[in-house]
Amino acid sequence: MRAKQQLNWLVQALLLPAALAAALLIVHSFRQQRAVVEQSALETARALTQAVDLELASGRTALQVLATSPHLAAGDIGAFDRQARAVLSQIHGNNITLTDRSGQQRLNTLQPFGQALPHNGNPEVVRRVFQTGQAFVSDLYLGPVSRQPVIGIDVPVLSGDEVLYDLSMGFFPDRLGETLKRQKLPAGWVGAILDSQGFVVARTREAERYVGQRAAPALLQAMAGASEGRLETDALDGVPVVSVFSRSGVSSWSVAIGIPRAQFEHQLWVSVAWLLGGTLALLAAGFALARRLGERMVRPISTLTHHAAALGRGENVRVPPLDLEEADEVGRALDAASRMLRDREDILAFVSHDLRNPLAMLMLNIQVAQRTARKLPGGEPLYALLERMEQSGGRMAGMVDDLLAVAVSTRRRQSMLKLAAVSPLWLLQRSREAFAPLVARGDIELRVEAADGLPDVQADADRILRVFANLLDNAFKFTQRPGRVLLAASAQEGFVRFSVANSGPPLPPEDLSRMFLPFWQASEDRRGAGLGMAICRSIIETHGGCIWASAEAGMSVRIFFDLPVATASMEEREDRDATPTEPAM
Repeated sequence: MRAKQQLNWLVQALLLPAALAAALLIVHSFRQQRAVVEQSALETARALTQAVDLELASGRTALQVLATSPHLAAGDIGAFDRQARAVLSQIHGNNITLTDRSGQQRLNTLQPFGQALPHNGNPEVVRRVFQTGQAFVSDLYLGPVSRQPVIGIDVPVLSGDEVLYDLSMGFFPDRLGETLKRQKLPAGWVGAILDSQGFVVARTREAERYVGQRAAPALLQAMAGASEGRLETDALDGVPVVSVFSRSGVSSWSVAIGIPRAQFEHQLWVSVAWLLGGTLALLAAGFALARRLGERMVRPISTLTHHAAALGRGENVRVPPLDLEEADEVGRALDAASRMLRDREDILAFVSHDLRNPLAMLMLNIQVAQRTARKLPGGEPLYALLERMEQSGGRMAGMVDDLLAVAVSTRRRQSMLKLAAVSPLWLLQRSREAFAPLVARGDIELRVEAADGLPDVQADADRILRVFANLLDNAFKFTQRPGRVLLAASAQEGFVRFSVANSGPPLPPEDLSRMFLPFWQASEDRRGAGLGMAICRSIIETHGGCIWASAEAGMSVRIFFDLPVATASMEEREDRDATPTEPAM
């Protein structure tokens, strides 16, 4: 996983608990706000219940004072009628009636005094007043004179302990509706006053339609089990509402408030939306800031990766300041490593290059000494000694060539190569001739497969022959007798592909990927330093080609390498210099 991805995961791991906490906070806030709205509506219902109780109590008090009128004690009903009409203009009632024990109305301020009146429209309350001598508030009933729904407050008119009359003051529902309006409920809310039987006495909306009807069954059921509470139900007009109610402990009347569910949830969701939007904005800002900081952290790492790769290619490295302390420390270490490698490679290049001249002189002197030893009588022992010295010198020359190949390839210095247009067939032929003594033994067949007309390659012939020597040496070393080794070349687009293969048990796949690493050795062989294949890779890559190993049926391994085709300008230059296509060795 890349550092940027890990930083992103780290940021997400840090922000995830915050996001979860924010989600829980939003849910909690939603519930809290819902509870606050419901509690506010319940407080309003309680206040309305108290206002209704106060309205009824004030009317009862006024009636109780009026019931002590001396006109009633004297039996002067006409005078009391005048007094009742005068009092009615000062209190909040709609009419006053006086009813005797038989239920007959003796006066009703809605009718002129002396006019025939019907019986009282609420005989049950009249009976209870005469039986108990107590005041009562009636439920909604139909007034016999007004022919309208009315609520009555009934008090007894006493003479000692005897109840002479039932004195009642009636309220039309619109009078109590004004009490609801004074509360100024929020737009869309519906308030209703219910009597003890659950009938609608007053309503803030469409009162003329619903006064006298019973409240919704679900609301009545909830009110039967509690003095106050909340529930979700449908209002009388079918609108889904969240209802709260409060019942009076004095009159047993109730006030219910319905909040349309859509409006209720809309108000809550608007609040939650603001909270959610703010939370998301904060999280987005956190992600953006974390992303920016992550990019600032990843950028130096990417820069270090680029310079590390350049160091691996043998280039000089100078890491600029990266504004990150740890990255700057690594950058300084890369700079130091680059200087050390450059110094080491310079020494290696100079030493290996300078060793060639004295070694060449040594080999030349050995050859001169050999010719002299042949002419001397009894010089055979000296000649054999010189021959062994020549072989040792040849091996040393090979080692110097290897060191020089490493120096050239690690510094990517093609200027140290003697590039020329070289015939692929000539390279194959020279490589085959070098191993002719081993082929002559007869236990290994060396076969060359190459088509005529292959284009010349751009190469340092000595270095490429060194590659063939290393590859063929390994092939002959690890081929089971009898066996075969195959040299091949084919033309590709822009380059020529060479290959060396040998028969035998196939190499393990892990060896195919590691064999070009320095100091790698096959498990069967521990004699060399393990630099041969690494040197081959260095030489081929310095030429601008590539080398790789591949498994092949019937073969232990096949090593491929590509060399670029010689350019036209090079061929023209070779022609001008009259240099032969096949370099002299």
